[in-house]
Amino acid sequence: MATESSIRKIYNQWNKDLKNRYLEFFRESAYTIWDGVISPVDYAGARMKVMILNREPYDAENVSYDLTKAILDCIKEDTWVFPYQTTLRTHLKQYLTVLNLGKTDFLGLTDEAVRESVQATDYYEFIRLLNRVAYCNVKKSDGKPKSEIDDLYNYAKKGLDVLKEQVLFFNPSIILAGDVCDGILDDLVDWGDNLYQAPDRRIGIWQLKIGKKLFPFVDMYHPSRVIGMSEYYIEFLHALQEVERTHPGFWQTRLDNPCFQPA
Repeated sequence: MATESSIRKIYNQWNKDLKNRYLEFFRESAYTIWDGVISPVDYAGARMKVMILNREPYDAENVSYDLTKAILDCIKEDTWVFPYQTTLRTHLKQYLTVLNLGKTDFLGLTDEAVRESVQATDYYEFIRLLNRVAYCNVKKSDGKPKSEIDDLYNYAKKGLDVLKEQVLFFNPSIILAGDVCDGILDDLVDWGDNLYQAPDRRIGIWQLKIGKKLFPFVDMYHPSRVIGMSEYYIEFLHALQEVERTHPGFWQTRLDNPCFQPA
């Protein structure tokens, strides 16, 4: 079994090398907000490994920094993570609570039990759950205060190999993708089966295909979205449950994935 120090060493070296490759691709960028696994040791020990994939980070002063380090600094200093993004923080808490509750038995969860657990999950429990995830963006450089699809597509296309390498190295059990599919990733990557599609198309679960590997990819609204989101986490729960109904034992097979191994 790998020690905590060896996990950190392997991850940190790989992360440094990949970041340098990325910066070679984007030499002309004004600034870059690098991303990845928040706590490699906690991620490696998580049964269900979660990768959050959003659009782009933004810094008003065009300052480059490491997003995961910024999150860890907030945790250590006992200050708010995503301090100006209350909606995003609220929705991430809801999704991570659902995943933590379900793990091997989403069908055993009732809507009411999930509502009660989400309400009972305080900030410190959210931080404990967040500490175990990989948090990435499709576009890591020159973020804008308002995303533009064509711009996101061009950055995604140019940095696609880096994003794929992150997915392969992290080997997540599930990817929560916030509005990064239509017009951005949908034609850039390969897809396997559609595991679930809500009738109103508000949420779907596909198999993202990279080489010979498949990763459950939840095509969902961005966690900063406000309109129509009051119980979106219940829709998320129902999507997970429907996959389990149509593919019995599916989520069990996604637990305890090995990670941080060369592709």
